[in-house]
Amino acid sequence: MGFIKNILAVIGLIALIGGGYAYSKFSGEMAEFNKLDAGAKKVYLDMWTDLKKYGNSADATVWRKQLDEGVSPEDAAEAMSSVATELNIKAVGILPLSKEVEGKTGKKQRLLTIYQYCNPLTAMTMVEYSDAFSAYLPCRIAMVEDKKGKVWVYALNMDMMIHGGKTLPDNLLKEANKVKDVILQIMEAGATGEF
Repeated sequence: MGFIKNILAVIGLIALIGGGYAYSKFSGEMAEFNKLDAGAKKVYLDMWTDLKKYGNSADATVWRKQLDEGVSPEDAAEAMSSVATELNIKAVGILPLSKEVEGKTGKKQRLLTIYQYCNPLTAMTMVEYSDAFSAYLPCRIAMVEDKKGKVWVYALNMDMMIHGGKTLPDNLLKEANKVKDVILQIMEAGATGEF
């Protein structure tokens, strides 16, 4: 009986030491995490959920919408252009990547076109806050035909940029959320073909 008590005491001591180590190791990390924007936990939990679902970080960090039945890529592009103009965001480029590859290889490619949008004032405000935000510019929406022939629009999930770190200054937070809303409206217009 004394032997069992000694084993249980050793197990208890190991558990206490392990718990103390884990607390000392991770309590500081949690304190730092708690300094982030109030939306950070949801952003990273959603990202983790998508990472488990899709198995890669690209799929875990984007928004996606499939084009509605009957909406052609041309309809989607026209609707996106119209809504972008209506919402006063500048279309700064179109990259018809699949057409370019077809021209170089002579082989039919599935659709891949990148549409780029920018609000120059917001872009400069973001870069004034952090030079690293320049890597997120301009906002891009990709139109992609999947391997089953369905067409989707994709954009970078801006929530990580907006809420994934320390809370942005009020003016930048307001502007970033406006751009987020605009990009989501453009994606919706593309998916539905309505403008």
